Amino acid sequence: MRLAELRTGKVAMVLVALLLGVVPGVGQSRRVPAVRGTLLNGTAVELPGALRGKVGVLVIGFSQGSREQVSGWGKRLSAEYAGVAGVGWFEVAELESVPRLLRGWVTKKVKESVSAKGQETFVVVTEQEKAWKEAVGFGGADDAYVLVLDGAGVVRARVEGALSDAGLAEVKQVVEGLRR
Repeated sequence: MRLAELRTGKVAMVLVALLLGVVPGVGQSRRVPAVRGTLLNGTAVELPGALRGKVGVLVIGFSQGSREQVSGWGKRLSAEYAGVAGVGWFEVAELESVPRLLRGWVTKKVKESVSAKGQETFVVVTEQEKAWKEAVGFGGADDAYVLVLDGAGVVRARVEGALSDAGLAEVKQVVEGLRR
């Protein structure tokens, strides 16, 4: 067997293991940080605790530039999963890097742009930004990050960027697999 074929075979095995979440330190250990936040409707929420025992989907944004992408994902996830038993989802605005004096104003502006129904699943978080960035595999400040969590809060899938057919198909496939 050639060296290139051997490498290709090893790469394929590692990819399969990653997809199945069996490689220690990669699929099974990545978790979102435990944080307290506030829904836009004023209700306190703890993540990932609010999703315990459910398949969870989180759409996270770190900047005003990510707002459109987060909103696109949020609207689509609402259409897919509102009222679906065993699935919970939240949009998350991570505002730790926003100066404290401006956080209230920024939150007010976000709230004005979200429907009353959407405010029930939109969380504002002001802590653990570094840990969130590690959990999402942060690459671009203006991207949305979509994480699918199993019932124990372990990240099982990650999609970055604007809503796309391929990204949505990946999220749905993992959600359905975890629901079984």
